[in-house]
Amino acid sequence: MRPSSRDVDLRNAPELRAFVRATNADTIINCAAFTRVDDAESEHDAAFAINANAPQLLAEESARSGARLVHVSTDYVFSGQSGAPYGVDSEPSPLSVYGASKLAGERAVIRANTSACVVRTAWLHSGGGDNFVATAVRVLTSGKSMRVVDDQVSTPTRAAHLAGFMLKLLANADMHGLQHFTDAGVASWYDVAQCVAETLRTLEMIEPDVGVTPVDSSAFPRPAVRPRMSLLDKHSSWDRCGYVPLHWRDGVIASTRELVRA
Repeated sequence: MRPSSRDVDLRNAPELRAFVRATNADTIINCAAFTRVDDAESEHDAAFAINANAPQLLAEESARSGARLVHVSTDYVFSGQSGAPYGVDSEPSPLSVYGASKLAGERAVIRANTSACVVRTAWLHSGGGDNFVATAVRVLTSGKSMRVVDDQVSTPTRAAHLAGFMLKLLANADMHGLQHFTDAGVASWYDVAQCVAETLRTLEMIEPDVGVTPVDSSAFPRPAVRPRMSLLDKHSSWDRCGYVPLHWRDGVIASTRELVRA
């Protein structure tokens, strides 16, 4: 079952609790989140209701019923100022309301259900929905070039790869607490857009003069501060699950091809 916001309002605690009890699920994977990073700066209460309060309730209910809970979190719980990849034991220091709300959710889940798993990931994309790869495909195939920041670095991660990792995680009863998962490698947003452009060019879907130009973050002032280098060290999680990661470029190419159905 994949309930949407039409099925249950995560901001309504009694409704959410009743929904969880009615489903009587033995596994709960919480992928829902308030992900509009800039809007969270002015919608603090909504961000915390969805990113912190709802996960806490899910953790309480899963602890009560014995259901396995996996909660998805983010690299934005870190400031991106360490200069090195963040391990699961690294001290979080979010720069935005979004990051703070996700950190509060992580802590609430682990506090309420010690058997739960919290999976931090980064820069998710897929062949559908609203994500950066989809935006790049839409802009570039419209014949417009892009200016994209090259001073924010992390690891783009294909949603299907995260799903595969979580299935392995669920099959391992000994795994709980904080886990890190992304695809392999390091990229800036500019690198991602350039990969999309190269893929579209190979498919002959954009003209040679349509491309991507790197710019500094100062070119796009935003309400929320983004971490400059939010790399996650995920080797321990990969190893424990026996997961062999794909490189981020493989994921971006796959999502781009799905988006254009090639």
